[in-house]
Amino acid sequence: MPADGPAGESVACELAVGAVVRAGPRGTSVHRLSTRMGRHDRGPGRGTRIFSGDPPGPWRIDLPDPEPPDAPGDVLAALTALRDHFGGRAVLQFTQVSSVRVVAGTAHGTGAPQARRVWSLTGDLLTPGGHEVPVGRSGRGPALPRLTDPAWRASAARLLDAVDAARAADPGECAAVLMPQAAGVLLHEAAGHFAEAPPGGAPALVHRLGCRVAGELITLDDDPLAEGGPARYDTDDEGVLCLGRQRIVHEGRLVRQLHSLSSAAAAGAMPTASSRAASVLHRPLPRMSNVVCRPGDAETGALVENAGHGLLVHRLADGVRTGATLEARLVLGERIRSGRRTGEYVRGRLRERADVLTRVAETGAHAEFGDNALCGKDGQLLFDVGMRAPALRLSRLRCTP
Repeated sequence: MPADGPAGESVACELAVGAVVRAGPRGTSVHRLSTRMGRHDRGPGRGTRIFSGDPPGPWRIDLPDPEPPDAPGDVLAALTALRDHFGGRAVLQFTQVSSVRVVAGTAHGTGAPQARRVWSLTGDLLTPGGHEVPVGRSGRGPALPRLTDPAWRASAARLLDAVDAARAADPGECAAVLMPQAAGVLLHEAAGHFAEAPPGGAPALVHRLGCRVAGELITLDDDPLAEGGPARYDTDDEGVLCLGRQRIVHEGRLVRQLHSLSSAAAAGAMPTASSRAASVLHRPLPRMSNVVCRPGDAETGALVENAGHGLLVHRLADGVRTGATLEARLVLGERIRSGRRTGEYVRGRLRERADVLTRVAETGAHAEFGDNALCGKDGQLLFDVGMRAPALRLSRLRCTP
């Protein structure tokens, strides 16, 4: 696969196929995707050219066909059955993209083609009582088994029943235990994004190194090759080879930033194979891959008992960090009284300081990847940003109406 473009220039090419399938009370639709596209960076001061079809001469790049995605007709049937299972009132969207991408002409030469097959299931389920419950699932590989998974349907039905029975959470602070999915949302927003270097290295954020971002019990690695993680790549979207996991937080302090080529050069650091883009039409940015939190040794029952009076957070959604503030939707929580679960459910919102993880008092023994790997930083939606987290006990957590 020769690629002999001028020195100092680079080309990224992508061949992608897929579909967006929707099912809701008003009907269904299928929109197919098939495209060959690329990005030609012409060197310092010469700008960038976006192209479709073959790359401009003298570049010569041959891409193999991507793996066929799930048949849209089969997906539509499965999505319609899922909507009907929840009373026909669910609004669901399934997106799948199967692509092959290659980067040529950078300082790292021409990389091997990188195959990607990612999917997402988004939308809302409606409880019998009229409450909307967000759906967010994503990952890589075939998705039909996920759409037809009876265990997930049963779990979602139990969640809907609990949300219907829930009352508004009391505003204010209380001790809290976060189950792994909820803990992953806070770790992603409060620590993961903090470790990402700025695009191009400006503004310089190297002063963050050594800052405390969490309690001493929190140690995080970023690993594109983590077993079971939704991200999986050997080279990033600038052709930088992945050399394994990177320790980003050690015992609560930021020890490494996640870098692209340009941000690493600006910071006087090594690139970390963390340059990622939603497609080759987008500028690659320093982004997380799979962030893995080191577990502790406490069972969930012990975490609840040690919380005393407080809140067991089962599920969070729509996490966002804005400056020094972090917010998320409390989809479902449960009151803890005298170290025991009560079955009294609540819903509401969390509004916290960005240093909320400094209140981690205990970590669970079992860690797992969340089922939602979507991340939309800077308008670039990635389907495969994973977080493997244990349950966490926090000394306090703030709820708002």
